[in-house]
Amino acid sequence: MSIPDIPTPPEISGQSKSGLHYHIMGTVQQTVAVDLNPGQTIFSDAGAMSWMTATATMNTTTGGGLGGMFKRAISGASAFIIDFTTSGGPGQVAFCTDFPGKVLAFDLDAGQAVIMHKHAFICAEKSVTLDIFFTKKLGAGLFGGEGFVLQKLTGPGMVFAELDGDAVEYHLQPGQIMKVEPGHVAMFESSVTFDITMIKGMTNILFGGEGLFLATMTGPGRIWLHSMTVSKMAHRVGEYLPKSSG
Repeated sequence: MSIPDIPTPPEISGQSKSGLHYHIMGTVQQTVAVDLNPGQTIFSDAGAMSWMTATATMNTTTGGGLGGMFKRAISGASAFIIDFTTSGGPGQVAFCTDFPGKVLAFDLDAGQAVIMHKHAFICAEKSVTLDIFFTKKLGAGLFGGEGFVLQKLTGPGMVFAELDGDAVEYHLQPGQIMKVEPGHVAMFESSVTFDITMIKGMTNILFGGEGLFLATMTGPGRIWLHSMTVSKMAHRVGEYLPKSSG
């Protein structure tokens, strides 16, 4: 009896303005594979790569010297950056998501920026600038769910990001406000104002089950939200774990 072939996962292929080819594969937990030709370079956090062809090469850098390492340490991301190139012919480098979810691809124009939490960044073209982003108010950092510092990626070039669960996108008009449980905030354009507000009403605070704070996102600009948060998943799983008798 022959063993049937395993069907190939659905694939979305694309090409950036600079000529970089990529493939987003899978459904429940997606993978992005980037094709590299000589002269093309992508970078990622240390430890993000899942597999690569023999022609692909990697080079560990500090991502902007000691200053870059310090800023990335503040954001909670990896202190080191890995550059991927190719030698001896075309190559491919693949990155898998850390959690069931979706991979989103953005081809940023020069000066265009997106801001994301530290776990969303997968990889980007070398032409993209990766920096940290400070929220304007301390409250947004203390209670925003992802810390005081987020990551800012500025074009030109391709950026790949992972969102937990399904990715839900809204395009906010000028002055339009969306209030979000902070853990569901994944990314937003730099034109969006991000802040934290306390839930009103003592009954809501004590019995609403939504915590004390909501993220307030004010347009104009696009925002991307997770349908799943790791913290809520951990809480649900924890209900079924054995309790310590000590």
